[in-house]
Amino acid sequence: MAWDRDFFYDAYPRVQERFAARLDESLSPRDPSVLLQTVRELGLAPDSRAVDVGCGDGAHAFRLALHLGFRVLGIDPVQRHLDLARQARRDQSPEVADRVWFERGSATAIPAPDGSIDLVWCRDVMEHVEDPARAYAEFARVLRPGGYVVNYQIVSTPRLAANEGDWLFGVMGVHRTSTDPRVLDAAISGSGLECIDTIDLSSEWGEWSEETSGRASRALLHLARLLRHPERYRAEFGDAAYDVMLGDCRWHVYRMLGKLSGRLDVLRAPGPA
Repeated sequence: MAWDRDFFYDAYPRVQERFAARLDESLSPRDPSVLLQTVRELGLAPDSRAVDVGCGDGAHAFRLALHLGFRVLGIDPVQRHLDLARQARRDQSPEVADRVWFERGSATAIPAPDGSIDLVWCRDVMEHVEDPARAYAEFARVLRPGGYVVNYQIVSTPRLAANEGDWLFGVMGVHRTSTDPRVLDAAISGSGLECIDTIDLSSEWGEWSEETSGRASRALLHLARLLRHPERYRAEFGDAAYDVMLGDCRWHVYRMLGKLSGRLDVLRAPGPA
């Protein structure tokens, strides 16, 4: 749309305040609890066996055990994460601790027998996996017939310029192809897993975070400071830490701008439950 002087200085000011007020109204964004609710709606029985791929400090594994009664294997390739998760396990009630354990593993190497898992839970991991096809094939291997995958990840959108992605993904340890929805669709199809649902969460988690804690605007403020005075922060924390902080802030801002988008896939292994 070409710039229209009369509209810009006459018509638009007449609706600007009302328009801004309208934008202040929440669109009721879904929050991260949608993942747990999605699993709950699958109807898996208590004592179902789940694997939390990329478990980090174990927080999600503990929730699956506490709220759904699952027996959960948390796996992660990072030793520090396993150490934190095992320490956190000691602080859990016996009811939860007895249902959760942690081992080294990855999305492409799950330490579980064929057909032994009822649920693969994978959150914020697939974008870091170099070959999504191998990961989905591994998910299919460990799932029992009728078992499920619930995978949440960030995907790129056409709004993300190539040069923006090249720098950001390099710093954040993300593989560009693993954020491409077409690559993911092909990987899922090739694994033999059935896609039950794909939910576009867009910027909803970012909006929810901003509405509840102001996290997104805080990231924007931090980004402005990082870009305005880089030498201050590089001198104190080092170049590597500066770049990671810059990438993390951009990650949150890009999600709000629609350059990155949340995607939730619910998949099912073929065969009777």
